[in-house]
Amino acid sequence: MADFGGAYYPLSERETKKFRKIILDNLVKSASVELAESDEYDGIGRLSEKQMHSALKSFICSDESKHEIKIQGSPLYIPSDAENTKNRKYVADVLDGDTIYEIQTGGFSPLRDKIKWILENTAYRVVVIHPIAETKWIRKIDENGKISPKRKSNKHGRVQDIANELYFFKDFLTSPRFSLMILMMEAEQYVKPQKRGRRLQKYEMIPVSLLGAYLFKNAADYAWFLPDTLPDTFTVKDYSSHAKIYGMDAYSITKTLCDIGLIEECGTIGRARAYRKK
Repeated sequence: MADFGGAYYPLSERETKKFRKIILDNLVKSASVELAESDEYDGIGRLSEKQMHSALKSFICSDESKHEIKIQGSPLYIPSDAENTKNRKYVADVLDGDTIYEIQTGGFSPLRDKIKWILENTAYRVVVIHPIAETKWIRKIDENGKISPKRKSNKHGRVQDIANELYFFKDFLTSPRFSLMILMMEAEQYVKPQKRGRRLQKYEMIPVSLLGAYLFKNAADYAWFLPDTLPDTFTVKDYSSHAKIYGMDAYSITKTLCDIGLIEECGTIGRARAYRKK
């Protein structure tokens, strides 16, 4: 593992126990709904909301009255374009005090316009919560609904996995009202056969336990993506080798780090663009 900087956020034992309790409570609730509908229970809920999203909302705020709240312009802020503002109908996953929490289990692109609108038209702070399965167990659901014993995946999630996704948030990373929290966890990935073909499709990712967290509160925190081992002047190829971020993801994160002022271009090395830390 590359030697990265200090965006690690230590979780307390109380927080990890709280998350585990939420998971168990959600599974019990899911089972109750399932059993009420059928004599057979397959172990996975059919609730309208996915287990991961639901668990993270409850972990952030246990008060359900603060979940799924329509966002209105803050009384502390007067939008510059009231006509445009009143036509927007965004809903916050969690709105607690002056902070909106958005749970994003997939890519960041679909969330970009929503965050842009919130930061431009309200006084709320925005915290995006993104889970990564550091340890993953695979469980297959066959055509009859039977679930196979779990097997451990040989793929391990890393914080570096969001390198390409950060590009979609590059305009917010320097805002004092925007933060990104990455939650590393152990999870079970349920898969099932596609209707056509032999390939398996992902059905649901269910969290098992919380392993750690990374909190990025300002542009300087994203220096985490600049390994200490980088030479003073480097190319994208050099960066890729040291950061263990490959392909187009390395080009994307390099562009993002330039845009938020952590690195800058400084000529060329051979035919490749050269960069250095600011």
